[in-house]
Amino acid sequence: MCGIFGLQMAGNGKIDDKTIKKSMSLLNHRGPDGQGFIKTDNTAFAHTRLSFLDISERSNQPFWDDSRRYCLIYNGEIYNYQQLKEGLIKQGVSFKTTSDTEVLLYSLIHKGIGALKDLEGMFAFAFYDTQTKEIILARDRFGIKPLYLCKTNNSLLFSSEIIAFTPWTKLTPDLFSISGYLLGSGGNTQSKSFYNNIHELEAGKYAIVKNAKIDKVETFFHLTDFLDHDYSDYLSKRKTNLLIDDMDELLSGSVKKHMISDVPVGALCSGGVDSSILLAMAHKLNADIQIFHSNVTGPHSELHAAEALAKHLGLDLKVVNVSDEHFIQNIPDVMQNYAMPFIYHPNSIPFLMVTKLVQQHKVKAILTGEGADESYLGYSHIPTENIFSAIHKLTHKTSGLIQNIPLFGEKLIPNSNSLSKSAQYIFGGFEKTHEADIISSATKGFHKHSDKTLNYLGYHLRTLLHRNDTMGMAASIEARFPFLDNELIKFAVNLPYKYKIKKTIHAYKEFKHPFVRSKWILRQIADRYLPKELSQRTKRGFPTNAFERMKINNKYFVNSYVAELFSIPENHLQNLLESSNNGLKLRLLQLNVWGELYFNSANSDKLSTQLLSNITVQPVSQKPAKL
Repeated sequence: MCGIFGLQMAGNGKIDDKTIKKSMSLLNHRGPDGQGFIKTDNTAFAHTRLSFLDISERSNQPFWDDSRRYCLIYNGEIYNYQQLKEGLIKQGVSFKTTSDTEVLLYSLIHKGIGALKDLEGMFAFAFYDTQTKEIILARDRFGIKPLYLCKTNNSLLFSSEIIAFTPWTKLTPDLFSISGYLLGSGGNTQSKSFYNNIHELEAGKYAIVKNAKIDKVETFFHLTDFLDHDYSDYLSKRKTNLLIDDMDELLSGSVKKHMISDVPVGALCSGGVDSSILLAMAHKLNADIQIFHSNVTGPHSELHAAEALAKHLGLDLKVVNVSDEHFIQNIPDVMQNYAMPFIYHPNSIPFLMVTKLVQQHKVKAILTGEGADESYLGYSHIPTENIFSAIHKLTHKTSGLIQNIPLFGEKLIPNSNSLSKSAQYIFGGFEKTHEADIISSATKGFHKHSDKTLNYLGYHLRTLLHRNDTMGMAASIEARFPFLDNELIKFAVNLPYKYKIKKTIHAYKEFKHPFVRSKWILRQIADRYLPKELSQRTKRGFPTNAFERMKINNKYFVNSYVAELFSIPENHLQNLLESSNNGLKLRLLQLNVWGELYFNSANSDKLSTQLLSNITVQPVSQKPAKL
């Protein structure tokens, strides 16, 4: 994990060293182990390094080939770099380092764009050919590693984080994205951003940059490429016990690859089945692995489950306690790194706090369970989706008939027409609907519900990956995702639905759907490594309902960024707030903090103090959850 920044200027524009260094310094948290930059012609590359493989200076970046024709800056990990290296050695390539950076460089030199399909791992990189003066920019299949693009009057800039653009251009808010956000969107993850003239290179795509312009953007991989009719038929006919063995082998192999490092790799321990099985497998490879837990205190704390796992494995659990007050005071700290409102993921706060704990214990990478719920449909609402969808269709038809009654229909049942949802799609560039259409078309002829997994591996997963990247990098910690191994995902995508959501005569403790077992095949593997009370636990996720219990003083918004942004007079502002529900107030609050940080250069500590004096959190009334 590192930070990358670069630019290409049009014509004979001069690139200032001090400005490059400023951008580089703004990415130091992503790479505290080394910094470097180069200038050549009208192009500049800068890199901040968080070292994992070959931690010596010889592997620092920007990284050149022997001829000094090609240069690479790269953020990520290529987990199959050793196999790729063996193939390159057979072609006559000699290596001077033991890093995956050098392997990636020579893979691109020898195969060009074709090398992208060979890569297993997470990456965002810029590859420069000094002869053609072309830059290749590329981003991994899932969008684990970020890569932002910014067009100015005379240059094209790219970076791991938006903040690195500020020495070169003034950031301004994108009102379309803000409008979609206020209508309920969680924010875009493809192309558009919350800032004018800044967008993300989409996951699984590469761009060719020439003369400070994007010459073309192409897809080298789409999620639907995981679909395979022959493999799907094979899995459908395979015996259940053999499928469990297959997945066990794939997941164990992925954990082994994700543990490759010349520095310590730890693991997050939530107490849920996903992180627990990863940790149990990692423990077999490293008996002294360090494990960490973010304990959201209160009746829904999951500390008991995390401690049970630690005891089962004989490991020392490091814990950070997260209180209601932390959910108030840490909003600016999270926002500074998240770079946009994070209301879609309030669990960013405990996530940031636990990565800071990881940093204190000198661990530089952590295994996390993202991708499991998406691949094996672990979210609690999924088993009942079909039932509620059928009910909705029935009531929709009934209401439609009533609405068509002349004179009285519209009065009896007003036609809402889902205007806010439609507006979300417009302001968001139809990101989710466009992706869903592609997936729906590609999954025709495959097993039932095959589209569900792919849809969850799209937008929703990308929002989680953004959270993990930004909150991890804030503490110079790399998050690793064994469930997102290419072969394992291909297995999950083509696996029949009945092995993910399985009907059962047992009630278990999942009161929402007592005779259904979610993530069934994953739990079968977990039974091999964990006691039943852990392998069969109900999914809960971070208990982050502090946001829902917040009461915001209307005075907070007087003379605020939000009031200024929308030119709202104070009397109209108070009328708006008094008629708003808590959800809209929270969105306005986060929008305000984001605006103060990024456009008014407000001090984070001062903002925290202001929030603490204007927000209270009501006590939790629910009974504590049992193991």
